[in-house]
Amino acid sequence: MSLLVLALTTAFSAPSAPAQTAPAEVVPASAFVLDCQISGQNLTDCRVMDADPGTDARAAKALRLAADIQVPQALAASNPGRIKIKLNVNP
Repeated sequence: MSLLVLALTTAFSAPSAPAQTAPAEVVPASAFVLDCQISGQNLTDCRVMDADPGTDARAAKALRLAADIQVPQALAASNPGRIKIKLNVNP
């Protein structure tokens, strides 16, 4: 009898297999390199280096997103002038 109880206890306490999760939907993203002027803590005068924002909607969106980026004060102080950033843009 005690062997049966031990077998049942072991069966119920055994770790279960991890739940199967559906793979996440892959969202296409485009990365663009932008060359921007640091003015205070803002990025200004940004230019897309590897696409034409006039013909590529995602490159134009990268420019709009860069206009809203604020850099930390320490980064702005240590990098006066222009910087290059890589910005991922999702649809």
